Amino acid sequence: MEVKRGCLFIAVHGEFGRPRPVVVVQADEFNQTTTLLVCPITSNVTETLAVRPKVEPKPENGLRIRSQIMADKMLALPRDHIRQQIGIVGSETMSELDAALVLVLGLAR
Repeated sequence: MEVKRGCLFIAVHGEFGRPRPVVVVQADEFNQTTTLLVCPITSNVTETLAVRPKVEPKPENGLRIRSQIMADKMLALPRDHIRQQIGIVGSETMSELDAALVLVLGLAR
């Protein structure tokens, strides 16, 4: 399975192995490793967190309802927890996600 930064996948993670959408944030040059850095996506949209870019459902991203990318919940998932690809995030959303990751990782100085 080809994995690229910005791709949305269904992944299994967490205590109960509940499938949920994630977006790959790891650089393509490192995507052959056994783990992938991803940000989970939630449909529980909150307006108060600036580090959670909103994503409107579109055929390109495969989402069914308005969601948010949880940059503040980035995690490394074993590659075998990644299931099928459902879409890809647009360039505007990726720019918002990049800015959110800069804040979350403390890289804005």
